[in-house]
Amino acid sequence: MKQQPRMRIMKVTLALASALMTILPVSAMAQEDLQTKQVRELIGKLHVSGVTEEALANQSIQQMVEGLKDPYTVYFSKEEYGQFSSSLENNYVGMGARIGLDDKGVYITEVFAGSAAETAGLQTDDYIRAVDGVAVQNNSTESARSKIVGLEGTKTKVTVLRGDKELTVELTRKAVNIPEVYSKNFTNGVGYIQITDFSSDADEDFDQQLKSLNAKGLKALIVDVRNNPGGLVDTAQNITKHFVKEGVLIHTRDRNGEDDPVTFKGGTDLSLPVYILANENSASASEVLSGALQDYHAAQVIGVQTYGKGSVQQLYKLDGGSALKVTVEEYLTPNKRKVNKVGITPDVKVDGSAAQLITALQLAGISDVNVEISKHKITYNGVEMNSPLGTFHENGQLFANTRALAALVGANISWNDANRTVDITDAKGTHAIPVEADKLIIDNGTSYVNASVFERFFPQLKVNDQGETVSIHAVKGN
Repeated sequence: MKQQPRMRIMKVTLALASALMTILPVSAMAQEDLQTKQVRELIGKLHVSGVTEEALANQSIQQMVEGLKDPYTVYFSKEEYGQFSSSLENNYVGMGARIGLDDKGVYITEVFAGSAAETAGLQTDDYIRAVDGVAVQNNSTESARSKIVGLEGTKTKVTVLRGDKELTVELTRKAVNIPEVYSKNFTNGVGYIQITDFSSDADEDFDQQLKSLNAKGLKALIVDVRNNPGGLVDTAQNITKHFVKEGVLIHTRDRNGEDDPVTFKGGTDLSLPVYILANENSASASEVLSGALQDYHAAQVIGVQTYGKGSVQQLYKLDGGSALKVTVEEYLTPNKRKVNKVGITPDVKVDGSAAQLITALQLAGISDVNVEISKHKITYNGVEMNSPLGTFHENGQLFANTRALAALVGANISWNDANRTVDITDAKGTHAIPVEADKLIIDNGTSYVNASVFERFFPQLKVNDQGETVSIHAVKGN
């Protein structure tokens, strides 16, 4: 069997990309049930569990794959392979806009440059009411998405509500490359780069965004891999080289227990503070990058324990256009820390999206944080971010996520089960806030504190509640 140079894939979702490898020619096997034989040989020779071809005898493809109890070994039909093969370049066909959901329905959160949506004049905050005259459900983004996607070059009519006016535009579906690397520039030389997926071009995009931030006088960098399911090892390797000159990216362990480490050289030392934001949905290549930069002391990880996908897959093309993704190795960090079913432990544990970002900004050198909140937008020191703080009004009172407010003033938070209070502690002492309708509300395990009550305990926090818009400002420790 001939294999292309190593390009391993590590990802949780089915949007996969890897080196393709052809297997034995048709002449080497009976034509009948060729795909089943190919799958049996690949699993029996490569799967990290060590299962043998003999043990897989007389089983269907479905039985072989399901019997492994490995969610990352997957058989793809020709149609399924076609659906995700374009994701190698992160190309999708549709209108080219990101959508969200609120109490009024499905709305556009972002319009991609060069997209059909941009050409048709669609805008952020437009509510999608119908596609080709068929109403979309107000409680499901899938209702709109399924009607909008289609074949490239075909036309569709999208009806939106903009303000109090309804309008219908016609657009031609086209392929769009969804951005996977975003950068933001804060004050004090603090830069921010978000990586949403480790696709084949994410490393090049990261390089460009980092150069742009450096040109603006970068003094500290926040790298956000929260909710990033992973992708290509090569991409994680190239991004790592921006922070570490040379070394081992990961150690691998195959079915025979042999280590075939992935190494790199020719990197650079960024020589400035780096903070990685990670959460429970940061997986695979996200964990490769986080674990490597931790081991080389090139970055601190802020957030919660990551997903724990420490396995490596390769994709093999089968007869008839189908494919098999098979787990071939387990990987360890450069210091040989286990990742599979364990995850990466953060250096600074912080729960909650907003609290994580606020903590990172403070560690990076921004102690004075101002948060502006409107219906579809939130900014931190004037920079729009996708880290909702969590606010709502109840009986005329503003409630806000307790962890986020505590992070703003540099306080710690804990739950006192005996007293049913949230205890907030800073250098001056502890304030216990009880679960009462006018003080503290618990919703799905998350606490929300009456902002006025919090202000009384921590006067350095200032809240300006205008109903539709809210401004929250604090200086850590003051």
